[in-house]
Amino acid sequence: MITVMKKILSIALSLILILGASSCKDWLDVNTNPNSPNSESATIELRLPWVQYYYAYSWAVASVRSNATTQIITTTNNNLGQFDGNNHISKLANWDPHQDVNLTPYQHWFVGAASNIPDLITKSQENGSTHYEAAALVIKSMGFIMMVDLMGDIPYTQALTADVSPTPDKGEDVYAGCLADLDRAIELFSQPQEQGSTLLSAGDIWCGGDASKWLKLCYGLKARWLGNLSKTEQYNPQAILDAISKSLQSNSDNVKMTHANVDVGSDKGVLLGQTYGNSVIWRNAAYNANERLNRWYVNLLTNFKGSGVEDPRADKLLPHMMTNVKLTDDEWYIADYEWRRDEGVNIQGIDEGWKVSRYEGAAIRDLLTYASADTKLSYSIADIDKYYVSTDAFVAAVEKYYKGAIINVTADAVEVTYRTGMMYCEVADPQYVEDIKYVNYAADNVADAFGLSATDMSCYYSKSDAWTRDMGYVMGTSTFYARPDSDTDILTYSELCFLKAEVLFRQGDKAGAYDAYIAGIKSHFDRMNEKLRYWEGLGCCTTAKGFDVSVSYAPMAQADIDAYMKSAAVKQSSATLTMSDIMMQKLIAMGFDYQNWNDMRRFNYYAGNIADFGVVYTEMSEPVFRTCTNATFSADDQDDMFYVRRWQQCYYETDFNTTETEQFILDNYGQYGIEGQYDYKIYSIPVWWDWTK
Repeated sequence: MITVMKKILSIALSLILILGASSCKDWLDVNTNPNSPNSESATIELRLPWVQYYYAYSWAVASVRSNATTQIITTTNNNLGQFDGNNHISKLANWDPHQDVNLTPYQHWFVGAASNIPDLITKSQENGSTHYEAAALVIKSMGFIMMVDLMGDIPYTQALTADVSPTPDKGEDVYAGCLADLDRAIELFSQPQEQGSTLLSAGDIWCGGDASKWLKLCYGLKARWLGNLSKTEQYNPQAILDAISKSLQSNSDNVKMTHANVDVGSDKGVLLGQTYGNSVIWRNAAYNANERLNRWYVNLLTNFKGSGVEDPRADKLLPHMMTNVKLTDDEWYIADYEWRRDEGVNIQGIDEGWKVSRYEGAAIRDLLTYASADTKLSYSIADIDKYYVSTDAFVAAVEKYYKGAIINVTADAVEVTYRTGMMYCEVADPQYVEDIKYVNYAADNVADAFGLSATDMSCYYSKSDAWTRDMGYVMGTSTFYARPDSDTDILTYSELCFLKAEVLFRQGDKAGAYDAYIAGIKSHFDRMNEKLRYWEGLGCCTTAKGFDVSVSYAPMAQADIDAYMKSAAVKQSSATLTMSDIMMQKLIAMGFDYQNWNDMRRFNYYAGNIADFGVVYTEMSEPVFRTCTNATFSADDQDDMFYVRRWQQCYYETDFNTTETEQFILDNYGQYGIEGQYDYKIYSIPVWWDWTK
């Protein structure tokens, strides 16, 4: 990059190497311990796990943020006011992206991972450790393709050289280079290393040094990336199927990075201070209490495509909180309670009984207040009329979400007495009353978030009230994908099943597509239950205060899975299978992976203008509160440029590599009316593989 970036890379590299030598502890128990780690002395088995880690962290940030655009995730922030760095997700959820959204993925890829790759490759070649070279080539390809998928074009050929003002490369050329590197990695993994070279198992935290598993990963990545080209002339269905046939064949082949709910003290990442060892998705999706799930995603799990069928995965993927709490006579302990499951924030519509979107006024409440005694609040009719269609609608909401509350309607106000033990918003403003239905999916980590034990990862009210934490008052049970020890899925068998189903469906092989579609759903159930059984075995189904949270942690009953597979939510024959069925089930199985956004762009969201497939992502619509303060889009939802198609170039490029970046943008996107590198219209320009045929 520019000189400033080179200095950042050099400093960060030194810090990463020092940390690698001193702070890996049990999680990365794979390292040597050189006395003075630096670029020359750092061994390949020391570098590789940190390259893997920082790539994964970059992927996690990109995945969480891009899945706001796919309408899985949002936040309590209502996207109004000055951009403060804490509302990336709410801006993306409301389809109004901001340039800074790309900063952390960019930093962790280039500073934490990519800067180490040239030396890792060189040293691997010097001592005949060709499997390390191959692993480096794979991760290099993964990172650069991710940057292209996010931003369209990126410095590539000159990015890791001494050139301080690299010209961006076209996305198509980056893809070609990465696929070539992947082929080279396949060649290297297919051959044994030299005698006496460093064993890959000494530094590999993804596959444990298993070259055959790396080969399957390579072929799976090839299938994924070739699948991304479905709108281009380069799309080759047979090549995708061939790659799938050589890749993961069952859940036992899944490639993942495992994590633990551990306290590593002061040893934290040099870029953002994140705790090593914990899930990278957790750190970006569920570390704070201000993230929420979107109603559209909740509906996929509770009423898939209007089928009226609830998915057994719903209780595991949607957080629960204690509600209707009753205390013991001395009011020191919880005597009884019910679980309330998250309903999701209605980004795409207006809630029943409301006049406006919830985001129209103030931000959603992050934390509620505990009623240590009966507490009366008075809500003016004038304020109620701002948000609700009627006073009766407001009263109905209070009755629904605060069972036992005392309600008194006067000529000019609704008085609500919240009973002892209830959680409520202490501000007498009616717009906050229903915020209790948006259950946060944060999880407590033993080191950073007041967790009570390593096996109790529920979120408590400890940040606002130590008394409720001591009671064990559960604010949220979190979600399967975003707990401190949730796995980071690098590649899963389920994903490849759905990709195979898509390809075969395109080829007209409905029977083959159906078999792959069913295999994808079943394998995801199995993959989830494997982890749920692990949590059950650890004792995670009971909190540290003795409350039963098995609703979120216990394995799904096989009878419930079987019933779901026979239900209207799952097509029962190949004759009725649609591309929408395949892709929406795939979205559930992919969790927070940014590949969801790739897929959604390939099928143009809900436009329904991809030939032969109709509307693929059904029940979706434009966010109601789309202010477009930071982006410009077409007004026609049949136009590619109506949707969020990419992120803007990172400001490291626009601010410090200005000349090269500006000229590249004008040369390649001026034809679409882009007037410069800061033009807000850039968010609506499809990346190279995303133009509708």
